Amino acid sequence: MKKLLFISIIAFFLFSCSSNNEELASNSNDSDKLPALKIEVPAELQNNENAKEIITTGEEMINKFSNTLEDIIKDNKNLIGKKNDDLSFMEQIQVGKIAVQIAASMAEFAPKFVKLQSKIENFKKGDISEEEAKAIDEVGKAFEKRMDEINKKYENLGK
Repeated sequence: MKKLLFISIIAFFLFSCSSNNEELASNSNDSDKLPALKIEVPAELQNNENAKEIITTGEEMINKFSNTLEDIIKDNKNLIGKKNDDLSFMEQIQVGKIAVQIAASMAEFAPKFVKLQSKIENFKKGDISEEEAKAIDEVGKAFEKRMDEINKKYENLGK
């Protein structure tokens, strides 16, 4: 049950932080970003279209989130490591702008997220196949891996 809650939180976090913002994308250099994450579909799931869709959607959302996060980090290095109480008024506005950019871009993945969230809810009820549950687990593992990569890449930022 804990793992399911964790996966639900990951899915929500991915959805809420996905970005299609042109301004954000134009300010970044893609060659500086981590390479696109590829989630391999396990052999036993190759014939299950629902499981493959879960993995493909999760992969797309993780990559979009990762790119957005790296853009935000690169564009706002001056905020990294600061406590909320230490932010100037202009820095607080900058933080607000980031939140608005993320919120404005959420619509891109709304339909896909709703479908994925539905699968997770069905899993909670026991109304999902073992293959689909395995696919959700693969997405969760991939998300953890990507967050570890981002943490490692930017571990010295703000120190």
